Amino acid sequence: MNTDWQYAWSEPSNTGDLKTHAQDFYVEEQLGFEPDGKGEFCYVFIEKLGVNTDFLAKRLAQLAGIAANKVTYSGVKDRHACTRQWFCLHTLNEEPDLSDLHQAFREPESVRLIAQLRHSKKLKTGTHFANRFIIRLRNVAGDLEELEARLQLVQQGGVPNYYGPQRFGINGNNLHNGKEFVLKGRQSRRKLSKTESFWLSAIRSWCFNQALSDQVENGMWDRLCDADIAQFQHKEEQFRVQQRSALMHLSVARGQISPVLPLLSPGWEGGTGPQREAAIKASLADYGELVEALMDFGLSRDSRLARLVPMNMAWELLKEETGEAQLILEFSLPKGCFATSILREMMNFTDKSAEKYHENSDRE
Repeated sequence: MNTDWQYAWSEPSNTGDLKTHAQDFYVEEQLGFEPDGKGEFCYVFIEKLGVNTDFLAKRLAQLAGIAANKVTYSGVKDRHACTRQWFCLHTLNEEPDLSDLHQAFREPESVRLIAQLRHSKKLKTGTHFANRFIIRLRNVAGDLEELEARLQLVQQGGVPNYYGPQRFGINGNNLHNGKEFVLKGRQSRRKLSKTESFWLSAIRSWCFNQALSDQVENGMWDRLCDADIAQFQHKEEQFRVQQRSALMHLSVARGQISPVLPLLSPGWEGGTGPQREAAIKASLADYGELVEALMDFGLSRDSRLARLVPMNMAWELLKEETGEAQLILEFSLPKGCFATSILREMMNFTDKSAEKYHENSDRE
């Protein structure tokens, strides 16, 4: 299955290294609201380095003396990074003592408790508003004027809102396993396991990327068609395009409004206009059996912006005497969006954390 998606601004020639050190990739979760200071839920804001989100949630449950399913979080954060995120512990009226949390981890792993507050509502998956990134790319080489131009293009025009390679697993394993799983058909109506849900999500995400890639190639990805569903870039408000006024064209040109692509589910055709519906069907025409099998899993209606415009983007290029350089980049993205989709339009980067993963796997 193809994962070589089209570039909006042509394939970059500059090169650089991502995640040479875990601290080079910083992510901070932004809730979009303040815990109200009361209630039966304990919210904790934690900085972690080299630690898996689910593993940390289980450690929090152990320290608080509650069941693992009583700890929730809004989103999974990269293990090979320095990340700050919120966890929610259902502790009723008790205040857990988490002062020894850092002692449960040893270098190079580390965990630091930043804040502990009460809130009246449970933290559910996808609750947070956005993620703020500060990324350092090292050993940047190539035409730096070209890189500067790309940075401005991304800042102003955005990028295709592809699902990142993380969704598809190491070496695309989630795609391979997902395709086999989906083509077998729904064997029973039991609840899917966590692994099966990952596989299903990978196939659905791949279908989205495939359709979006074709629309990047034909120029549809960042313009509106009649009867499209459109969305404001940094809001969840959507609307059906009835008339494309001058004001709407200007908002699209400024990156404030973008078209939405429906994710595959029964009746997905109602989530877009006729022109985009035809384009999606053409993109997936060679995968009819897979698409038909996917429909049998009762997926819920959902959609995703075709274009991703980073918020509050800023950067600094640090030039070195050797001719190489470093790029320090800051921006925020709505939840569910991938920083790698931003980076791939800027440079051909090498993920050094992936190399370390394979080295560890070889030794094991």
